[in-house]
Amino acid sequence: MIRMSPKSWIAVALVALIQTAVLVHIIYGRISLLRDGREIVAEVIPVDPRDIFRGDYVILGYGFSQGGNVPVPNETRQGDTVYVTLMPGEGEGRWEVASSALSLATPANPEHVVLKGIVNSVYNRPGQGPIASVRYGIESYFVPEGTGRELEKKVLEKKISAVLAVGTSGEVAIKALVVDGERVVEEPLL
Repeated sequence: MIRMSPKSWIAVALVALIQTAVLVHIIYGRISLLRDGREIVAEVIPVDPRDIFRGDYVILGYGFSQGGNVPVPNETRQGDTVYVTLMPGEGEGRWEVASSALSLATPANPEHVVLKGIVNSVYNRPGQGPIASVRYGIESYFVPEGTGRELEKKVLEKKISAVLAVGTSGEVAIKALVVDGERVVEEPLL
């Protein structure tokens, strides 16, 4: 049997405490975003790709994130973090890009929200400036087993919206899915 000195026990306990603190921080961040984040409802548009190995999930697209349509500053590069300000569009659940920046800024209009995203690719449009494809981390959503195909049909029929929780620093998470005005899938806090 190996005997450990008191200093070794203290070191092991300290490492375990640090690991536990990191896990608590990660879990608490997600819980506080879902509980306290500003709720917005975003219209969902159909997206085609499918992966049979990931289980039941729904791929979601949003009008504000489709087709590389986010105007970005000239110095924006692939992999950059970008903060995209959205404003309410015409119709329920429709959000449009108002602006973007490489640093977080509080929107002047209280109706606007800022989403933090990662630039997938940047395209230069002659005479108009660059636009980017941005990934926000809300493009797919795992659902209860056996419900994925039915929800996918609803996405294609444009009968589904996503309730998004948006934090003050731009982080965003899917809080729930709404089908025909009724919340059918709610993200648990844990």
